[in-house]
Amino acid sequence: MPTEQCRTMEQRSGGMTVHIGLINAYSTLNLGDAAIYSALRKLLPAAQITASVRDERPEPIAGIQFQNRRPSGCDGYVSVGGDIFNNAREWFITKNFLLNLAELTRHSRQTVLFGQSIPRSCHGLSFLALRQCFLNLAAVCVRDAQSHRRLRQAGVDVRLSFDTAFVLEGSDAARQAAQSLCEAQGLDLARSAVLSVRAFDSMYLHDTASFVERMAGLCRHVVSAGLTPVVLIQSRAYGADHDLDVARALVSRVPGTAIVDPFLDASPIPSWQLAMAVFERARHIIAVRYHTAVLALAAGRVPFHLHYSNKGRDLCERLELPGCDLGGFDPVATGEAILASRPVPFDDQAIRSQVRRDFSWCMDRLGLEGMN
Repeated sequence: MPTEQCRTMEQRSGGMTVHIGLINAYSTLNLGDAAIYSALRKLLPAAQITASVRDERPEPIAGIQFQNRRPSGCDGYVSVGGDIFNNAREWFITKNFLLNLAELTRHSRQTVLFGQSIPRSCHGLSFLALRQCFLNLAAVCVRDAQSHRRLRQAGVDVRLSFDTAFVLEGSDAARQAAQSLCEAQGLDLARSAVLSVRAFDSMYLHDTASFVERMAGLCRHVVSAGLTPVVLIQSRAYGADHDLDVARALVSRVPGTAIVDPFLDASPIPSWQLAMAVFERARHIIAVRYHTAVLALAAGRVPFHLHYSNKGRDLCERLELPGCDLGGFDPVATGEAILASRPVPFDDQAIRSQVRRDFSWCMDRLGLEGMN
């Protein structure tokens, strides 16, 4: 019998409440991760969901209970972290990597992995250890073709889908809040190029200083065209996963660059939903961060994706998006290509439906049919 930590014998619709634990969760201060948690809430509307994140004070997400201990005693577990299988010391296995694997093995037959990627840094011994864990899971569903191919070649029964956040949609309340936020800063999004940024650490093959200089060149090109570069803050999390320093560096180098921060204190509007509302109104969207691209597409807009990992490259290839590798982009040539493009709509319904079907398949493998 599951413990009281995760189950109460509450009756809903004539049946017992199903309890789902989100494992390997990271932070609500990263807009992309918060979007994934909210998407899972949407996919599991009748379930009770618990999770543990690194945040001392997690940003509230409706329908999810955050606690300071790992979920246990649940009917099922969903592994949700994005790039959690990064292995910072590539030819060894780090302690953090082993801790993430331990979460997968704790209740392996009751666990599904959904919407994750296997990063470049996970290879050799770390990939072999990951493969062994995956072989024991109830279901494995990844979000990029390279991860799918690697796992298939390693003998893992794996399904290919898209990122969980594709099931999300915008709201009128978020649109009104985004309009007020931008008007307070004197921004006309119809005359703006909205972009995301990030810093890079040892797990990525990019240098932050070089990235800032080239992005500054791109912002200057945007300004020269009579448009406003707008840096949207996507993460206020930890280490290199914190965008404000890079954003401020761009503002100092390119006067006229603005910052929009969707992490509003005591706001009932989720940060990811504010971001989607900004993307809906922007003239151009330049996605460096992966979830800028995902949420722009979910909002029905096609971004230009300066991707830095296999998950971003996969989006460009499978969805035929405009974009290029971050390491090879030229600020002037890329800027000209972006500014010459016209806003393009995107039919997000087909992907939204596919993610729902793939998640249902995972729930079926857990014996929790009809959960979404």
